Amino acid sequence: MTDLLKLVRYQQWANKKTAEPLKTIPADVADRELGGSFPTLRLTVLHMLQADYRWLHRLKGLPIVEIPAGWQNENINSLISLWLDVQDELVARVRELAPQGNPMIKFTTAKGDTFQLPLEEVITHVVNHSTYHRGQLVNMLRMTGAAPESTDYFLFVVASPK
Repeated sequence: MTDLLKLVRYQQWANKKTAEPLKTIPADVADRELGGSFPTLRLTVLHMLQADYRWLHRLKGLPIVEIPAGWQNENINSLISLWLDVQDELVARVRELAPQGNPMIKFTTAKGDTFQLPLEEVITHVVNHSTYHRGQLVNMLRMTGAAPESTDYFLFVVASPK
């Protein structure tokens, strides 16, 4: 079985590295339309926060959770702070779940469809989703003149203590 804790630790590490240059972006730049799945840096971070928040609560046994309405109006730095806190909570929750093997996680999508997947499939999805949108953030950051660091998985592996 895949080392699920290592995967979410990678996600945490990569998201923190991506967040660093985002913290220095002025509000008008964070809200500038640059294209992508979500047109601005702020909206992309908001989406990533919302997705990770939903999955965190699903892993806690809450199949459906409402997103706090106030998040829509938060600035990018507030969203980053919330997002990084959720990363820490995801790592802690997977640390609790991983010793149970590959438990089934039941969840309901925003559309109301209910599913049940093994933990390994959920974590693979969560990390893959984050990687996809982190790539979009990196592209958008480069469009603004920023120079984000690489978050390649192998860099995490070679930097991690054995």
